[in-house]
Amino acid sequence: MSIHKYISTKDAVRLTGLSTQEIYALIHNGELPAHKAPKSGWRVSLEDLSELGLIQDETPAFVEEPEEELNEELFDEPIEDNEIEEGFSYVADEEHYTKVFKRMSEVKHSLKIATANLKNFNIYVEENDSKEPIRPWDFFMSLVERSIHVQVVCMEPFDFYNYTKQNCPQLLNNPLFELRYNTHNHMKIFIYDDEYVYIGSANITGAAIGKRSVRKRNYEAGMLIWGDDLIEAPLCHFYKSWNDPDSIKHTWKRFIKLAKEREKEYRAKHGR
Repeated sequence: MSIHKYISTKDAVRLTGLSTQEIYALIHNGELPAHKAPKSGWRVSLEDLSELGLIQDETPAFVEEPEEELNEELFDEPIEDNEIEEGFSYVADEEHYTKVFKRMSEVKHSLKIATANLKNFNIYVEENDSKEPIRPWDFFMSLVERSIHVQVVCMEPFDFYNYTKQNCPQLLNNPLFELRYNTHNHMKIFIYDDEYVYIGSANITGAAIGKRSVRKRNYEAGMLIWGDDLIEAPLCHFYKSWNDPDSIKHTWKRFIKLAKEREKEYRAKHGR
């Protein structure tokens, strides 16, 4: 069997022992060059993996494939090289509670969220045939207590941050919960265990993904997709926003200063 110069990200995971998440992080940190192959997914170089000292097995047996001409334009070709089952499902209005939020509570190891708004609202969690309202910080805390890694990048995180700092500071101090502020992030992407992705209009608000009555909720639309090749582009897009040099981590002093400024503005506006 021959070893090709370029391999898929799936083969890179198998060859290096890293997770899919770690491979994508290396790509979007600029540490691992990657190219888009026509009618296929991302390709990385064996030589680059070797130079980074990531290869565990120097003699992998890859299935022989015809060589592909690489295209450096990102996301410019449809992904058609399906190796596993993939699909999609349309999500409308109140389905955002059952198909988007409830799936968040069922993740097994990771949850990634890119959102414009992260509000303070009542989340109704169904447990033991009852629906108990909890706040977002308690919901995220319940995930990290199960060893779930939660990453949130948001354009307007300060309302959530201020309330969390007052009511659940242990969440902000937990290394499994990461919150980043990106003024340009307007996309809404929810990534569940790096296996399923929601892409649509819904922010993390009660009117979008909460269990509100028909008259109090938004009209929302989105798609739930799954399959390695279909979720590859959304994963890369998430990390583009997450690793943006202008993103501010919630542990930074600048983030805390901005949060205090927003809280002061809110109190002045509402007379509190």
